[in-house]
Amino acid sequence: MSRFNLLEEPWIPVMADDMGSTEEVSLIELFLNAHKYKQLAGEMQMQNFAILRLLLAVLHTVFSRFDARGEPYPYLALDEKFRQLQEVDEDDLEEHEENLMATWEALWNRRSFPEIVVEYLHKWKEHFYLFDDRHPFYQVTKEELLKRRIKAGRGSNPTQIWPRTFNRTISESGNKIALFSPRYESDGNKDIIIERELARWLVLYQGVVGTGDKAVYEEFKGTNSKGWIYDIGGIALRGKNLYETLLLNLVLVHPEENYRTSIQKPCWEYTGEEIIDNLLKGYVVDNLAELYTNWSRAIYIEPEAELDENFYISTVKLPEINHQDQFLEPMTLWRYNTQGPNKDHFTPRKHTMNASFWRSFGTVFLTKESNNKRPGIVDWFYKIAKIAGETEAVFESYGMESDGNATSWLPVDEYFDFLDINEFVLADVQEDGWVARIDREVETAKEVIENVLRRFVNEVKRIRNIDNNDYVNKLIQKAYYSIDQPFRHWLNSLKVNQDKDERIKQWRLELRDIVRKQADFLVQSAGNRDYKGIYDKDKLFSNIALAYNQFDYSLNKTLGFF
Repeated sequence: MSRFNLLEEPWIPVMADDMGSTEEVSLIELFLNAHKYKQLAGEMQMQNFAILRLLLAVLHTVFSRFDARGEPYPYLALDEKFRQLQEVDEDDLEEHEENLMATWEALWNRRSFPEIVVEYLHKWKEHFYLFDDRHPFYQVTKEELLKRRIKAGRGSNPTQIWPRTFNRTISESGNKIALFSPRYESDGNKDIIIERELARWLVLYQGVVGTGDKAVYEEFKGTNSKGWIYDIGGIALRGKNLYETLLLNLVLVHPEENYRTSIQKPCWEYTGEEIIDNLLKGYVVDNLAELYTNWSRAIYIEPEAELDENFYISTVKLPEINHQDQFLEPMTLWRYNTQGPNKDHFTPRKHTMNASFWRSFGTVFLTKESNNKRPGIVDWFYKIAKIAGETEAVFESYGMESDGNATSWLPVDEYFDFLDINEFVLADVQEDGWVARIDREVETAKEVIENVLRRFVNEVKRIRNIDNNDYVNKLIQKAYYSIDQPFRHWLNSLKVNQDKDERIKQWRLELRDIVRKQADFLVQSAGNRDYKGIYDKDKLFSNIALAYNQFDYSLNKTLGFF
């Protein structure tokens, strides 16, 4: 029995207007009306990120084969289900790249998706049933799940996962109760879920899962996946509406040349057996549609299941995608490793919780040294900015934080932030342009807080003989919080034709005032002990007045005021 088809049933929450009104739409409704919706509006930002990538997988597949009028590229062979039968020939590659960019530009100017997107989805309708015994969406059949031998902590059965675990607003394991979840035992069972919720959380669960479940296929000996997007520092662009957001992130011509001839292969164009087999054998993912719909688990849902308090899904772990130099992924920060098993390789870098996105500005927008790697989505942004004109694009950052337990990596918190900077400012990438100068101001602000202010706070801590190790870090975090909104406002106010030196001077004066206030707060609370100070061999070694004078001198010197 097949039921709840995602092409037709409403399940994706969208913001429908500027007032924040939300509604749930089907996949087909979303693509037909993307230009009318403001943005995705799921239960959490990481869910939006996962669904965004699913939507992009559809678009990458369609527009790698068809142009904006819905006509197939003449040098490609397609079958009756619109599958591409072979890679783009090297002789056709230059023409194909030109056609892809022409398709992107035509879509941008068209302002709505052509009918070919819906036609393609209808070709694969049977693969979009949430409950199905042949091609269940993002799942395997029972036969596919159990075809290989499974080893688990207690026997050889798949792990049973209840909604309270894969609902990321709860993330409750069998060993740890989520006390402050949106659903309480007193007013509702945390395992009650409805079809449209299940569909949304299923998409995120394949991307963010952890390792707390035990079942794994015996034949695999490598590293089990925690979920690909769990391990990345996600970056995406947001436009004025959902249509623009999808287009801005639609990297039709990959920044890395070696991925430009690949056939787009989303998960629904495979059987569950093929996906399991490919992952277990170490098949190399080489296209964005497949990466964006990557599975971390072989998941089975009983087709006849009722969504009551006894509902659960069955899972078996699958291997992770190789993280080393995986530059197919355009939507992540990168780290160059100088030690450990990934030495001399790049791997995805997660965002730092409680650290604003602007503190990674140089990592995002600059490639300053050979061991720096700019996210591919930024390279794509610079490419399309030349043909799209003014987009008012905003860079958003996404991430998931674990509980720190290496045996489970239970996802417990999410990271979300954004950078709203004039696109012409971001396009000013010459040697002494705005991008390089903003990076210097970010580094200067960090130098002022991490070195100049931290040195003063540490000195006060020593003078006051404070043992609390968190004393300094709390004040440093407070300083970052104090400059956060002023710095964002300054970034947002920048224009490409402004006097750069004057605007930077204005910011540095404001930064000096803010940081001084942090130090002044400590001085204002000073007592006799602080002014009496500490001595070394009967000579005054330091007191709060001397420490403050040194701080103020270093502050002005670092900011270039003398």
